[in-house]
Amino acid sequence: MSEVELTEALTSANSQLQSLQARVSELERKTSANVVLPSTDLLSDRFLKRAFAVLGHYIVASLIIALPIYALLFIIFLIVGVSFQ
Repeated sequence: MSEVELTEALTSANSQLQSLQARVSELERKTSANVVLPSTDLLSDRFLKRAFAVLGHYIVASLIIALPIYALLFIIFLIVGVSFQ
């Protein structure tokens, strides 16, 4: 191999090394970000999975809010003497 071919090969190898280092650092950044995020359908890439996850959270939140209110009203109605027939 001549000196010119050697320098070209060295330059090519150096640029490939820099490219690979950039790719590795990008992949490390992405994987470290994924570790922090919880595993939930709210963060899914698919629209329907996200939509049903939001619907499920909405239903649970509504039940948590509404059931104590309905129970309190039922107890108040029993105390007051309202007939449910």
